[in-house]
Amino acid sequence: MHQGFETAATEQPEAMTASDAADAVEIAEVAARFAQTVRSNSKRHRSLTPGQALTVLTKDLPDRVLKTLQSGLPFDDGYRDIKSIVTSSRQIFFYSLAHMSASDAEAKGRIEEMKHVIAEKIRRDSRLTIALTPLHTIYALWPDMRTVKICSILNEMHAQDCFGDIKSVSACSGALYLYCDRHITEKYAVLLARTAVNDTCTTIAHTVREESRIYPRPINVTAFTSRVFGIPPASLQPCIMRVLNHPEFSDIRKLVHPETKAVYLYSNQYLCEDQAFSVMNWMEERNPRPHAPLPGE
Repeated sequence: MHQGFETAATEQPEAMTASDAADAVEIAEVAARFAQTVRSNSKRHRSLTPGQALTVLTKDLPDRVLKTLQSGLPFDDGYRDIKSIVTSSRQIFFYSLAHMSASDAEAKGRIEEMKHVIAEKIRRDSRLTIALTPLHTIYALWPDMRTVKICSILNEMHAQDCFGDIKSVSACSGALYLYCDRHITEKYAVLLARTAVNDTCTTIAHTVREESRIYPRPINVTAFTSRVFGIPPASLQPCIMRVLNHPEFSDIRKLVHPETKAVYLYSNQYLCEDQAFSVMNWMEERNPRPHAPLPGE
């Protein structure tokens, strides 16, 4: 749907106060600056200007001026090239008819609507299910569109501030996942990506190395039975044994607390045994609890 700018009433009061005159000047300045932004975006970048750009220009203006602007900018004949489109999700975008045709603007509006749909799906997945959004589920939203086009749209989103919360993470298999960092931290996203490839041994080894490198500390193996990793308790001991016996994971070592019998893993790339034992001992003393032996021990 295309629209022109609404024009404020042309009738003027018989006497204009100094305050009214100052407001009129500010409103005219906002109109000129906004029109310049719209034209520049249309001409130089071949892009639409989101309605939020007007909000940015008016954020420091007095309330009385904002109320006037909400009823329509005072655009005269010099701004007749400034047009707007409204997408199906009620987003408003502006363009200059002097530099972009109505059909081009309509096509770009559909792409902006796609970006909105993509972002909302990712945000919903992250918020409601605390889950990553696989790239193939984005492709499935538009099955008739080439995947390279959808990837191009995702790349555009990464460069836009309004989608700054949308992040990506790669699994060791190369699969790409998307998430919203308002609801999922980067570290948690990495963990979810590791578990998504269903390579339990690699997930355990990489997590142990990260804990040893970053914090540095060993990790209690019961952490791997949490919802994040989803390893059944009955399967944990065999998985740990495969990690400890695999040449690729030769840096992964096991510790057993002498009193609580808690089992910890650490990487000797980043921690020596004495350091790992000391931290394990401190963690167990801080959170004393009995540990049942793992199934199979």
